[in-house]
Amino acid sequence: MSCVKKITEPVEMNIDCEKYYYFIKNTVYHIPNITSTIQNVSVHEGDWDNSSHESIKVWNYNIDGKAEVLKERPEFDDEKHLFSFTAIEGDVLEKYKSLKISHHPVQKGPKQCVVYISIEYEKYDPTTPDPYNYLQLIANFIKDAEAYLIHN
Repeated sequence: MSCVKKITEPVEMNIDCEKYYYFIKNTVYHIPNITSTIQNVSVHEGDWDNSSHESIKVWNYNIDGKAEVLKERPEFDDEKHLFSFTAIEGDVLEKYKSLKISHHPVQKGPKQCVVYISIEYEKYDPTTPDPYNYLQLIANFIKDAEAYLIHN
């Protein structure tokens, strides 16, 4: 019997949470230009507008030296500045039965924010490692986004 597990990590940023949130929500297509680990983000279904929960995005990225593809459905909560990506297809679902990545940026002070990353997942095989490598990939991306957003 398997169960859903959750891992989390806080990542500190020296920008306003709102700036980070709306960068992800409104310009996700720009992400490959600011980080080396994500090569492409494209629309599979719907459009770039993340206001509806009907769009599906495809991500091409490198993890552990290997190219992978993820098809996901994004969800955004403008009130809480919370967003998540639920995997619906791709390499990650060969290892995990389900995987959902959430970002919750929380303002800590002027231009100080902590992004709480969480990954909820369910394994097919109990010997499969927990997805800490994906957590680290996201943490690295957040730091790349911070460096970009400080100057833009």
